[in-house]
Amino acid sequence: MNAARSSFGATTRAGFTLVEILLSTAILSILMLVCVSALDQMSKSWRVSKNKVEQFREARIAFELITRNLSQATLNGYWDYYYTETQSNQPPANVTATPSAYVRQSELRFRSDAASKLLGFLSDPAINPSHAVFFQAPLGVSINTPGLGNLLNARGYYIGFNNDAKNRPPFVTESGVPLRYRYRLMEYRPPAEKVEASAGTFEGNTVYTKPDNWFQQDLEKASHVVAENIVLLILSPRVSEEAAKTAKRDAFWPAPQYSYNSADPDNSTPQVETLSTSSSKPDQGTQHLLPPIVQVTMVALDEPSASRWAAKNSDKPVNLLIESGATFTSVSDYDADLQRVRDYFTSERLNYRVFTTSVNLRNAKWDGRKS
Repeated sequence: MNAARSSFGATTRAGFTLVEILLSTAILSILMLVCVSALDQMSKSWRVSKNKVEQFREARIAFELITRNLSQATLNGYWDYYYTETQSNQPPANVTATPSAYVRQSELRFRSDAASKLLGFLSDPAINPSHAVFFQAPLGVSINTPGLGNLLNARGYYIGFNNDAKNRPPFVTESGVPLRYRYRLMEYRPPAEKVEASAGTFEGNTVYTKPDNWFQQDLEKASHVVAENIVLLILSPRVSEEAAKTAKRDAFWPAPQYSYNSADPDNSTPQVETLSTSSSKPDQGTQHLLPPIVQVTMVALDEPSASRWAAKNSDKPVNLLIESGATFTSVSDYDADLQRVRDYFTSERLNYRVFTTSVNLRNAKWDGRKS
């Protein structure tokens, strides 16, 4: 800028020209647009991340609940006499008979299998998809005597397709809002004792009196919703990779078809060994043993996706395994089956999340006889 002298003799300087002002304004505007755009993008990314966390928070909490409680499963096993005459620990009528062996025993049970198989007449593969697990654990559930944190209880987890009628407050029911049908993770939690409560009469822990179907007692009354929009629960009993490598077997050899019953000597199929009736000492195999590890896989949808899925199917249950082509009947096909489920949800444009972990059963006294 050139200096100039006014008529009064003072020196003055010329200001910015109009072109300079317009140019600087344009540059400043561009900088502000860049900053605003960056801030807006960051804000959108933060909201998306937050929404994703919120969408699956309930599922994550439910998954932690399953793994925490499953790790406490117990059989309270002990050693007892075995009589060849009765093929059990019960002495024969002949009081002079002597026991022929010393074997494992337990009155408690651990069951893991297809839900439609375990739940019996109450179940349908479309209503109760994938797997279920039932076990005994010191989880302290009592109606008449609260505060006994180590009280032995039955516990179980399975998926059910149902509505939210039981969980609605009265004002929602009276408002006439339509029932919401969803797949939900259910927790079976009967009290330890036989009681009469406001929710009905409970038989309590019946594993001692009904060892074959204790997990079906009061199933509907004693089950409550843990989380909504849980569509698959896959359970694979197995041993550690180190034990499998040492034995030169697959880690899932105790339950190659996912089925595990602690009362059975051999859970593999076809059966290689069975309880011998002629031997003075039976080969118990995995009988009265907890699996050392259970791999738990849970698949969840977010609420918008579950709502679209339900609307598309007119609030009717969908046999996800048939629709996706997955079976989850052989552990060797686990990865392929899970990929089929992923592909199905992707093709349906449904937002899902897969949770997987291996749970160590702390009370498993695995003796390694067959590992």
